[in-house]
Amino acid sequence: MIIGFSTSCAWASVAAINEKNSEILWEGALEAPQGASGACLGLLQQMLTFGLLLEEASLFVADIGPGSFTGVRVGVTLAKSFGFLYGRQVAGANSFDLISANSTAVLPSKRGEFFVRIPGQEPFRTTDLPTAPYLGFGPGIDPPTYPNASRFQFIVAELMPVDAASFVPRYLIEPSISIPKKPFAGQVNLRA
Repeated sequence: MIIGFSTSCAWASVAAINEKNSEILWEGALEAPQGASGACLGLLQQMLTFGLLLEEASLFVADIGPGSFTGVRVGVTLAKSFGFLYGRQVAGANSFDLISANSTAVLPSKRGEFFVRIPGQEPFRTTDLPTAPYLGFGPGIDPPTYPNASRFQFIVAELMPVDAASFVPRYLIEPSISIPKKPFAGQVNLRA
């Protein structure tokens, strides 16, 4: 069994997939902006009530982005943690494949831009939506199609397992985090 996580957008999802025939054994999704870790743990709890046990997983997989910086790290951390705990390998897939492995996929970037992945090509960033048809989410895309862990079922054969220690997210652009103007240590008075 493969346990998958997708946490790169406002929707968190978990799926259990039969690795032999790619059949979905269980799946769940919750809208959880800024709450992916709690949502995934709640979904795992629901999965356990169906008799599917984490220790029975042979592989843990996660959405490696692009997407929310913190969100992507949640899914990667869950896969790594369970990989370490149970001594299993982990693997990842990009957010585009968890929208659609065989269609043009679109994700929001920052400042009114989009990431676009046309099958067989490298993703690129643009301010314009591609010519239809495409699937994805973001401003101007209706209806939205979000990355979902259940879509790992379509790419099981393409997953490349690695040891948990070397598993990392994939960033298409630098994370937009600010650098403090003053060193933090200079702002703290350690004497009481």
